Amino acid sequence: MNVCVQRGLLSQTMPLNANLKSKRLDVSSMAVIGPDSLKIMRNISECEFKVIRCIKTGCTEQFQRRNLADHLEYQCEMRMIVCDFCKEDIVWKELKVHHDSCPKYPLTCEFCDKKNILREKFAEHIDINTGDCKKKVGPCAYNIVGCKAMVEVENPTKHMKKSQLQHLDLLFSQMSDISGRIEEFTRELDLPEMSRKTAEQQSKLERLEKQLNDLENKVTAVISQNQSQDASPIVGSPFEPIINQQATLMEELKNKMAILNTKVSTHEGVIAVLNQQTERDAHAMREMERKRREDKELIEALQRKIRAQDRIIALKDVALAEQDLRIQALEKVSYDGILVWKITDFTKKQQDALSGRTTSVYSPCFFTSRHGYKMCARIYLNGDGMGKGNHISLFFVVMKGPFDALLRWPFKQKVTFMLLDQNNREHIIDAFRPDPTSSSFKRPTSDMNIASGCPLFMPISQVDSTHHAYVKDDVMFMKVIVDTSDLA
Repeated sequence: MNVCVQRGLLSQTMPLNANLKSKRLDVSSMAVIGPDSLKIMRNISECEFKVIRCIKTGCTEQFQRRNLADHLEYQCEMRMIVCDFCKEDIVWKELKVHHDSCPKYPLTCEFCDKKNILREKFAEHIDINTGDCKKKVGPCAYNIVGCKAMVEVENPTKHMKKSQLQHLDLLFSQMSDISGRIEEFTRELDLPEMSRKTAEQQSKLERLEKQLNDLENKVTAVISQNQSQDASPIVGSPFEPIINQQATLMEELKNKMAILNTKVSTHEGVIAVLNQQTERDAHAMREMERKRREDKELIEALQRKIRAQDRIIALKDVALAEQDLRIQALEKVSYDGILVWKITDFTKKQQDALSGRTTSVYSPCFFTSRHGYKMCARIYLNGDGMGKGNHISLFFVVMKGPFDALLRWPFKQKVTFMLLDQNNREHIIDAFRPDPTSSSFKRPTSDMNIASGCPLFMPISQVDSTHHAYVKDDVMFMKVIVDTSDLA
């Protein structure tokens, strides 16, 4: 006896073929279930209170099956929404991150409290030269020595008074740094040695000047003494050799003084040039430090932009991945009411079902026509309901389609399941006609109706049958046929 159920309610259908397991079946030879037979069908509905996991990749929420539609529309962290400001499609989970970089996000100026300034216009608003901010700020006048404060351009007095000690500390620190650098340059240029030699020359010069003055005084005294006497002139006097000797010594001392004065002037010029060079080097170093700070700020700004772009690219990658999934699904869609479902990696999917990690697998959707019913299949490789652990359960799902308003409801088309033998010997076939009173076949109000089908579709023991090839090269083929002969 074939058993056709709506998951959760048990019923039995009229016999379609009592020899399904022993004879090769043909769809055309199957008995048609009449209206009277349908009255005795009792489906086991899929339990709406069963806790399931969200079908969206990246969402780990668990909830009762009846809440699936509300979760996907209002609660799922991975649902796509439209940004209220820039109108871009984004993942709800990334909304806060997106707002941190959204160019249309409204900001409030922290200086003048003006509201609803677009992020992309905010830089223009606070621009020092052209901005319309009434309290726009700029760098402090002492930023050249390290003050990081931003002050009101038109009223910097308050900051200047409040930060006097800080500015003095910065100036002292800067001057200490410059002094240290000057000392370093002085050591490198050997200025102390040059200063020492200059001091020695100056000391020698002073001693020579003193000696010269003493000699001049002595000569003057001798001449005065000779002139006051009635004796003959200096020539031939006993003091003549001494006078000549002192005169010669005075000339030599004058020459040495001239040479020493020249050397002192030269050394003073060298020291002045070195001091000027030191000041220029210190100024160049300050400019280099300022440039380094500006470059560092520019690099940090660029890094922030790169991080924002990385977040945007990540969101785009998520959107592209979802689009790829949609395109792949559309490529597999059929519009003739026939679904040939290739189930790959069968062994892995069966192990996942046995472990409870993934109990069921959905097929790609298919349609009865371009503007017809939208449907899919759902298979439990370790069974479901009364077939759990001993049978493969196969169910039919009516999905919410774009043209449901033009279709007849409830869904009444005959559905045939076929598990294909890849050796073309004996296919496993079962069929049923929908119960018009079942909620599984009414017009869908959510993404999909409750699944209905065959919990005892095929014993699990027959999967590895040596006489058939229901699974070959780790692939199973399932065929679902919806009768469209009476559809306009």
